[in-house]
Amino acid sequence: MKKILSIVLVLTLILAVAAYAYAADTSSPADDPVISEIVASGSLTFSGTTANCSGSVSDLNKNIVATMTLSQGSTVVGSWSGSGTSYVPLNGSCTVTKGLSYTLVISGTVNGVSFSTTPITKTC
Repeated sequence: MKKILSIVLVLTLILAVAAYAYAADTSSPADDPVISEIVASGSLTFSGTTANCSGSVSDLNKNIVATMTLSQGSTVVGSWSGSGTSYVPLNGSCTVTKGLSYTLVISGTVNGVSFSTTPITKTC
């Protein structure tokens, strides 16, 4: 009797472990929630009196509309726009004046939600 009880107990334990392993294996990456995060960054460099501006905005499977703006004080000296899904690159250059400070900002919307980067300010 003890032998039969031991065999039944072992079989029950094996079946329980197999059922748990099957349940853990049935989920797929598509079932997991995807955390969305806007990633926007820019760069401002100078070559003589030319400001070189670049940047990008990304957010997986989202509709992106973005504008990169270079300003000197309250005056806009250059602006470049782009749109797309998941990733939008931005590039542009314009003539600037040595000794003055310029500020680069990327702003826009991702699926209709507004965003704006931290301004980058540098002196030519």
